[in-house]
Amino acid sequence: MDAKERTKMGYDLFNKGDMETFFKEMVDENTTWTFPGKEGVHPLSGVHKGPQAMMAAMGKIPALWSNFHLTPIDMIGEGNKVFVRAKATADGMDTMFGHYFEIGENGKMLTMMTFDDTLSMFNAMKK
Repeated sequence: MDAKERTKMGYDLFNKGDMETFFKEMVDENTTWTFPGKEGVHPLSGVHKGPQAMMAAMGKIPALWSNFHLTPIDMIGEGNKVFVRAKATADGMDTMFGHYFEIGENGKMLTMMTFDDTLSMFNAMKK
């Protein structure tokens, strides 16, 4: 399975809500997830190192955005690097996200950088 297929598998698991398999099968022990913005301003902002930190940040999503869903539109891959353009929806939100991944030799995510529409996310957040 190449990097694009592994990335698609990760989105499928995320959208099914199968986070146990997502973290077991998709996330490397040395992963780093970078979400833009100043920590403390946006609830997901910061550099999250390791699966536990990533899980803690991602675990906030259901409490902040009702009916949150990501639909990959297209993926560009080069070797172990993949960029995804995705449609992001939730109650009060319909926007585009960009996600960059680096997949390790073991098929697991080493790096994720999000280029999300943080203003739309912030405006749709449960108050």
